[in-house]
Order: sequence, then structure tokens, then C-alpha cells
Amino acid sequence: MSQSRKRALFPLILLVAVVSVFIQAIEPQQGGKKKRVEIENADLYMFDAAINANAQRLIGNVRFRHNQALMFCDSAYSYADSNRFDAFGNVHIIQGDTLHLYGDKMLYDGNTRLARFISHVKMIDKTITLTTEAMDFDLSTNIGYYNNHGKIVDSTNVLTSLVGRYYSNENMLFFKDSVVLINKDFIVRADTLKYNSETQRAFIVGPTTIKGTKKDGVLYSENGWYDTRKNLAELYKKSKITNKAQILEGDTLFYDRATGNGRGRHRVTLTDTTNKVVIKGKFGIYNEITKMAFVSDSAMFIQYGKKDTMYMHADTLRTKPDTSNVDHKDGKFFMAYRNVRFHKPDLQGKCDSLGYRMVDSTMLMYYDPLVWSGKNQMSADKIQLISKTPDPSLANLDVNAFIVMSEDSIRFNQISGKNIVGQIFNNKLRVADVNGNAQTLYYLKDKERYSGMNRLLSSKIKLHLTDNHIDSIRFYPKPEGKTIPIRELTEDLKQLDGFVWRESERPNSPKDLYPIEERRKKNAGPVRKPASDK
Repeated sequence: MSQSRKRALFPLILLVAVVSVFIQAIEPQQGGKKKRVEIENADLYMFDAAINANAQRLIGNVRFRHNQALMFCDSAYSYADSNRFDAFGNVHIIQGDTLHLYGDKMLYDGNTRLARFISHVKMIDKTITLTTEAMDFDLSTNIGYYNNHGKIVDSTNVLTSLVGRYYSNENMLFFKDSVVLINKDFIVRADTLKYNSETQRAFIVGPTTIKGTKKDGVLYSENGWYDTRKNLAELYKKSKITNKAQILEGDTLFYDRATGNGRGRHRVTLTDTTNKVVIKGKFGIYNEITKMAFVSDSAMFIQYGKKDTMYMHADTLRTKPDTSNVDHKDGKFFMAYRNVRFHKPDLQGKCDSLGYRMVDSTMLMYYDPLVWSGKNQMSADKIQLISKTPDPSLANLDVNAFIVMSEDSIRFNQISGKNIVGQIFNNKLRVADVNGNAQTLYYLKDKERYSGMNRLLSSKIKLHLTDNHIDSIRFYPKPEGKTIPIRELTEDLKQLDGFVWRESERPNSPKDLYPIEERRKKNAGPVRKPASDK
């Protein structure tokens, strides 16, 4: 060939070479030929068409390399035409700096970079170890799959499930079916669970229970997360924290196992199963160690009895263990603060602060307390109500005690004194002992007509009543006062000092317990747009 012709062909050859290199570089991204699996070592190479016409048999210290992965085994069949191989005995893959895969057998496809491990499969990556009997691992994405039981172990937890997915690049695991996470402090059981192996945080994505191994507390949720390292939880759906006798529920719950604190927000409910009490509000705290609870914002206390139910509303409600009675270890002392109002069919009341001992149903009311029972109104600086079975129940009115008994809308029998002790039978005031500056004002009735009024004063008075009417009365010593004919009654004679009839403040149903502004918000319907002119 002439020199001139050679010089003419050289640029063409160079161009073909450059194009060839460029095509090889872009082929993997455009669906061209994949990088071939390289055989780096084998003690013995064999080929037997009778055994496998398409494979080369490799025996002893077999080593393959494909992209960044290095693969070892005792023996293998290499399929050069399809860029795959089957490995047997002590199979081991090293991918990157941290990922190691082991098994008795592996089927590897170099085109898809998918490795299928069979028998005694183990994966070690960073801080976790996964074991199963069969697993597929995609070396191009570093994602592993198992579908027939697997076990994950890290520094603090052991996780098992029927189905599992491991995303190595994101340090994330996905578990499904019969999921169990075991920690020294708790056990998690779920249908579906996600787990970050780096942060050791479990993500709840379905019905899940978390039970303490040393405490009674059980968490349930269908959405949220649990930090297994710090023992912290944040729960968002159908969530509740259950202790021996307490259940805390809320739209959003926060839990700290170390301190025992559980906090709830939005539609919070605290249930005391022992004392048959439910407390509701928009914010709540319960501590499973101290057994103390706190609920605020539209707080409502509900106690279920054999015959009736008591409802109570306050700005803030608290409960704590009652240590005053060692015979009732599960007894609770309940406190209500600010704007307290309660309702039972036979008893209603209001005050600013209230204490309630559940063991003996003793209620202490402070700061402008008022109690209504039937047609009776009781007030004092402090009121103590003691419910007893069998009767009588007691009402202790201490300092500036006053009882008003309604005859009708304009006539009121009245009792006042420094202290009054009332005995209640069948939800009605039957006996009243008045001590200190005891005064009474009551109407006299002859058949259906009022004839006059007795207005009397003594140091002590004892009254027996039936349906708001005085059957008998005793004075210690002899009383001062007089009987006033009905025609001589003036307005100033119809009232003892301190008389105020406050029936308008009485909560006549559980709905009346909330302040008027709050009731308006609860009862307000959707805002209606003005009607169109058309």
C-alpha cells in the first residue's frame, strides 16, 4: 500500500477507534453490553460437555470480580455466554467497605447484578447482621430481599419477620408479617415495621404493640416512631399507653420510657379502670412511675357508678395515688382547679377548687362552693360531701353555712350558722345540725295556705325534714325570735343575712358543665354562606 493511501486511512482508523471507545462508555447506560464478570482465580479449570455444555467448572479458591464487588467460593459454574455464574460452598461477596454477604450457594447474574443466596445466608453491613435461608440481593442498588423468615441483629435489638427488605444505602429495613423486635427493655410486635439501623429508630406503619419487659406499660399505635436507643416514642394514629389500671389515649402521644412520662394532645382520654373513671381533655400527661396524671383544656371527669354517673368539668384536672389509706393501694385522689362544675342526677355543684378521694367518695369544695340537691341549695366557705352506703351520706358546711329550701318561686325556707352538718337519706336532706349563731326561717302552712313564718335564733339547732318541710326542730338553748303572720311579712323579713338564690348557676345536665362560650363553640354548626341572589 502506498504511503499516501496509508496517510488517508489513518484518520479514519483513529475516528473508528474513538467512536468504539465512546460507544463502549455509553452502552451500559443505553442498554448495550454489560460489564463482564471477571474470573480472577481458580485452582482448577474444567469443562465437560456431558455435565454442562454451556459452563466452565471452577474448583478451589475461586474468585470473581464484577464492578466493585469481589466474590469468593469453593467451586462454581461460569456461564461466559450469559455473563452469570453459580457459586457453591463458603460463598462470600464483599461490596464496598462495609457490606459482606455469605451463603452455601449463590446464583449470580452479571447483567442484572442480582445475587440469589440459598442456605445459611448471612449479611453483615456496618452494625447489623442479617440471617435467613434464602435472600436476593441487588448489587446495583444494594437492596436485599427475603420472603421466608429472617433475623436482624444489631447492638441493641433483635428483629424477626416473615418478609424483609434491606436498603443498605439508606440504612433502612422494612419488615412485614409476624414482625417482632426484642430489646432488653421492651418487645415490639407488629404486622409492618420500618427500622433505621443507623439511628435505631423503629417506624410504625400498621397495628403495633410495644410492651415493657420490666414495667407494665404497653404502647399501641398504627402510625409513629419509637427510638429504641433513647426509649422515646411519638405516636399519631389510634394511639394509647396502657398501664396496670390506667389507659392514656390521644390523637398524638409522646412517651419517655426512662421517666415513665406519657403526654397526649388533641382529644386526650385518660381511663382509670380500677376506679371506673374517665378524664377527657385536649392535653394530658400521665406518669406510669408516680401514677400521677394531669388533663387540661376542656377537661371532663366522668365516674361511672352502679346507679348513676358523675360528670365534672374544670380548667385543669389532676389525679394522684391516695396514700392516706394503706388498705386501698389502688385508691386515687382527684383534684380540679378553676371553674369547677359537676352533675349527678341527685346532686349538682360548682366551686373554684375541689378535691375528691375516690376510696370513700369524699369531696372537698373550696372558694365559693355551691351544692344543689333536689330543691335544696347549700353554700359555705368550705363544703365536704361524704357519700356512704348505706345512708346517711353527709354534707359538712363549714363557716358561713347556709341552706336554702325552695317552697316555690318566691318563698324559701332558710337555715344559717357557723357550721351545718346535714344527713342525707335517699338523696334528700333529712337532718340538719346547725352550730354557732344558728338561725332558721321557715314558712308555716295550714293545709294549702301559708299562715305565717317562724324566724328564730339560737346557739344550736337540730332540724328533721321531709320533702323540704320541717317536721321537728329543737333549739339549744331556748331560741329568740317570733312567728310573723303572713300578712305582716315584708321583703326584708323574708331573708336571712347572706341569702342568695343562685338557681341560674345550677348545671341541670352534663352539657351545662361547660362555660357558655365553650358550649357555643361546641354547638356551633358550619358557617353558612349567604344565599345567592339568583
